[in-house]
Amino acid sequence: MPEEKEILTNETGTVVDNTDYIAAIQELKQNSVDRSKYDQLKAENKKLLDSIVNGASVEIPVVEEKKSIAELREAYLKEDQSNLEYISNALKLREALIQAGEPDPFLPVGSQIMPTDEDVATANKVAAVLKECVDYAEGDSSVFTNELQRRLVDVKIR
Repeated sequence: MPEEKEILTNETGTVVDNTDYIAAIQELKQNSVDRSKYDQLKAENKKLLDSIVNGASVEIPVVEEKKSIAELREAYLKEDQSNLEYISNALKLREALIQAGEPDPFLPVGSQIMPTDEDVATANKVAAVLKECVDYAEGDSSVFTNELQRRLVDVKIR
């Protein structure tokens, strides 16, 4: 079936072919930038120019490269990691899995198990405490281990 073209007549009776207008509008949309992104970039450029003129320093945000879930999983399962590396990799993998719409790996899984709201809250609390320990350690694995042991509570088994 051939493509249908929308042909209209205007007030003067001339035929108007709207396909060219529609194509031009679609091309403009594809090649245009969102106004808010443009304004944000313009503001950043103005701030940079002002800092250069005034001699002030500007903190440039560091963009961390996003790794795939497979790469994060490989880093998580790598041999001979320090406690800090292992937990950091586990937290990154958890975050990537959740963002991808997959189940939280910190939640219980099984054929007869349905995670409750309490399970979700506990998983989030564990992740938050681990993240705080990683941030506190500032790259030192022994500091991380000491902070983690300080926060953990030993349960005595009878």
